[in-house]
Amino acid sequence: MKSNISRQTICRLRVHTPVAASRVTGNTFKRAISVNGLSCVLILAALVACTGKTGDSATSALSFAAACQGTTANPFTQPPVFVPSPPSSFLPNDGSVQAPLPLLTGAYGYNSFIPGLVGFPAVGGTYTDPILKGTVRRLTDTVGFPNQEDIYGHHWANANGSLAFSRTSAFNIINTTTGAEVYTNQPFGSNLPLLGTVAPDIAWDAIDPNRYHFYQGANLTCRNLVEQRNVVKTFPSTLEPNGGSLNTQDRSGRYFTVRYGGSNKVWDSQTDRIYSGSVTPQNLNGWVAITPDGNYLVTAAGLNNEHYSYAIDHMNHSISSTPVNFWTLCGDHGTLVSAANGKNYFITFDCNNSPGIYRVDITLDQNLNQPFKTEADQIAVNQLLLPLTFNSATTASTNDGHLSAVSKEGPNQNWVFFDSETFLKTFPDGYDDFNSDPATSNWQPYEQEIIAMNVVTLEVRRYAHHRSRGLSSSYYAQPRISCSWDGSIILWTSNYNTGSPTGYADLYGMAFSGN
Repeated sequence: MKSNISRQTICRLRVHTPVAASRVTGNTFKRAISVNGLSCVLILAALVACTGKTGDSATSALSFAAACQGTTANPFTQPPVFVPSPPSSFLPNDGSVQAPLPLLTGAYGYNSFIPGLVGFPAVGGTYTDPILKGTVRRLTDTVGFPNQEDIYGHHWANANGSLAFSRTSAFNIINTTTGAEVYTNQPFGSNLPLLGTVAPDIAWDAIDPNRYHFYQGANLTCRNLVEQRNVVKTFPSTLEPNGGSLNTQDRSGRYFTVRYGGSNKVWDSQTDRIYSGSVTPQNLNGWVAITPDGNYLVTAAGLNNEHYSYAIDHMNHSISSTPVNFWTLCGDHGTLVSAANGKNYFITFDCNNSPGIYRVDITLDQNLNQPFKTEADQIAVNQLLLPLTFNSATTASTNDGHLSAVSKEGPNQNWVFFDSETFLKTFPDGYDDFNSDPATSNWQPYEQEIIAMNVVTLEVRRYAHHRSRGLSSSYYAQPRISCSWDGSIILWTSNYNTGSPTGYADLYGMAFSGN
């Protein structure tokens, strides 16, 4: 007999009075109203969620999603209308020719074009990168305060790129065109603090740009923004942090992975079924992610850099107990793509002898010849996307940075985004520190750039220098690129040569089209 947990929790709808479309704050809505105040459609959704099709405790296909969806259209979730930046077509894709260096002088001087000075864009304003020609839009103004945007990897912007999270002194929702705060003081969960070294597991819904999810105790909570209300699903025990980086929901919106009891499970939100089997993260504090197509769980960064994929059997509602060890050449920095060619790839680095970003097939086992296949063997059956460099006596390493990938089907499905991050070199004034001169640091191709890569056609596009400096000074100085579910907008953070206070950076964005 199925547990009654779902019936009890999915019906625990805390519904707040809807408001007209306007800028609202969470503090406006403090009084929960009774179910009698619900619309007929919401009452029906709640009743369906409680009884299920057969009258037992199972929820119907409409339960979690429909109860959260509501009936009020959100005017703030219209897709952005700005024109995507053209790629820098004058540069070879293979990086064989360096981009012209950022200049120290002029309107966009590398050390002088900084927030707060005349000519620097206000929130919502743009400028065109003088070298790579991408149009960069400023989305926040937190000058004078440390940054709290934990945007890396997963989608910091919503299903269609219209809204983005913003973690400042409160948790807010901003418009990606204007930077305006359209919802302020929103709930984000209580399993982790808002301010701290680890972000709460907050994530935009894959389908509905009006919804996001977060953990609170044993609850997976769905937040309806326009109606300012929550729907919860309670699991058997407290939900544990899941790394805060890669996806925990597939692109259909149906399947979730959640962690409790020390391992990740798969939950079918339509049938309210928890699959048999589980996956223990390779790293205690690391991530377990679900591929965009919902067919695999993936975890990384084991003791020997193991990267494991586990097939999900939707017919038998189970997770395979036999992992495929598909890469052993670097750590857990990377992103997952379910490409239009039907393949699932992990996009990541080689940290051994052949620096670069690789497209790694997560179904190819590299553990057949114990202890592992060689580096050359693993490279031979995968694909180099972007050649990078290690540091030397006179050059920086470009083999570092963050990656984010499009997770939805559509024209941008095959695209991955990379921010190149240069840290230490071995000679003075040579690692793009605050106020350093690029002309004296022997910059390499792709250094400190915002880059797009197509995992099927292998096209590479170069859009901008992110201009964040002194990346070793603070985690929040690193750009930590993140795209929307559909890839229509790319986000990153940058301090623009502003070193005080430590960790200051603002959020910037760029429209993207893969066509």
